[in-house]
Amino acid sequence: MKNKALSDLTILAVESSTKACSVSLLHQGVNYTQFEIAPQQHANLMLGMVETVLKQAALAPEKIDFLALCEGPGAFTGVRIAAGVIQGLAYGWEKPVVSVSSLEALAWQAYQQSGSEKDQKIIACLDARMNELYLQTCKVEAGVFYSNPPQMLGLEKAENVIQQANIDVGIGDIAEEFPAISSLFKNWQEAYPSAEYVAQIATQRKDEAKLLSEEIPLPLYLRNNVAVKKECKNDC
Repeated sequence: MKNKALSDLTILAVESSTKACSVSLLHQGVNYTQFEIAPQQHANLMLGMVETVLKQAALAPEKIDFLALCEGPGAFTGVRIAAGVIQGLAYGWEKPVVSVSSLEALAWQAYQQSGSEKDQKIIACLDARMNELYLQTCKVEAGVFYSNPPQMLGLEKAENVIQQANIDVGIGDIAEEFPAISSLFKNWQEAYPSAEYVAQIATQRKDEAKLLSEEIPLPLYLRNNVAVKKECKNDC
């Protein structure tokens, strides 16, 4: 797999950290994606979505190079469902796994949908409830994605971080609940994470893919622990 070109990789990704549930199969540069806003239905939908995208691509599981888990942060039950599905598929299909945060997926989506190939700095935000936000500062430089560790912040602290970062582009699901925060960005995009962008980020992390015997892919719970991910080469 290490010798494969990025465009030749086949990756199956799952995402269910918010109200949205999605599965995406990236094959020969094409994303076959199932995406649905379906609160509390993720467990019922996800395996069916996996079957659907495999049929759409006319692909057998053995042709998949590796799996991608959107680990969170997000809804407690949702991130557990995604992790459970990925663990089961990785075990049954004997495939390695790469993890991507839900906030990273949002940031990459903002970059892709901007239509610009210029370097960008992006802040992704998700509602963490209890007047708190999940926030992650990311950067795309020469087409390569980097991110600082995700954080869980109170509203005042989140506002300070955003203002000090001086970043124009923001994305997430907070505009209705926290309009004062989303309005801090000149360019705000309201969106939920999607497995399509999880798979795309995973192509850049192919050398990090690990079998279950090496590492169990787990959900990211920021209320208990702050996980450190690949940091920006320079401060984002």
